[in-house]
Amino acid sequence: MPKNTRAAAAACALLLVGLLGCGGAGAPQFATTSELPEGSRRPDGVAVDPASAPPRARDVANAGAGLVTLRTPLGTEAVLTTVNGFFRGIVSEDMEALEALFTRDALSISTTYGPSNAPSAPLFWTQRMRRLDYTKLAGEVVFREAELEVYRAEDALTSSPHPAIRVEALSAGDVVVRVPIATSRVGSDRLLGDEVVLWLRREGERYRIYRIVEDFQMP
Repeated sequence: MPKNTRAAAAACALLLVGLLGCGGAGAPQFATTSELPEGSRRPDGVAVDPASAPPRARDVANAGAGLVTLRTPLGTEAVLTTVNGFFRGIVSEDMEALEALFTRDALSISTTYGPSNAPSAPLFWTQRMRRLDYTKLAGEVVFREAELEVYRAEDALTSSPHPAIRVEALSAGDVVVRVPIATSRVGSDRLLGDEVVLWLRREGERYRIYRIVEDFQMP
């Protein structure tokens, strides 16, 4: 065998011995992922801002009030729902339905006696239905929706829609509805005034009747 060939063979043999030695007992051992102590690896911390409660919703706010939550104004349909429900309750003499439309402090104001002596609306209408037969209005046109006059507190009223209602007393979201009465009498019985003014106050997503103003005297 030539000299150069023998030298190359010897070098290959030494290299093979070295590689075999790396896999033997003397080879260095490294811990694998499965051998690491449990819980030694934790996820990176994440900063979380605590959620703050939104401000209480209101109807109006000043430009400098900062963060505010405004309620969506109720449309005319909500006004008509309350007005129609009021007169339906009267014609059917359904006091339970009427009371559901009143606020807790609802008053029925007579233009004759004024607001100082106004009785609670449920009490006043209970007495009226005991003395008068409102079912006589069934089938009659009591009022026409096209003739309703609707005033909102945010309309910047310069004068009150009725003398018994003070403009400065209107709260944000309040609505005043003037209802001309088409049928106030049946025969000789006067059942309603010539007009009824309803002061509505928003409660949630509906209007309730806060004040009733009417030129009417109990017989």
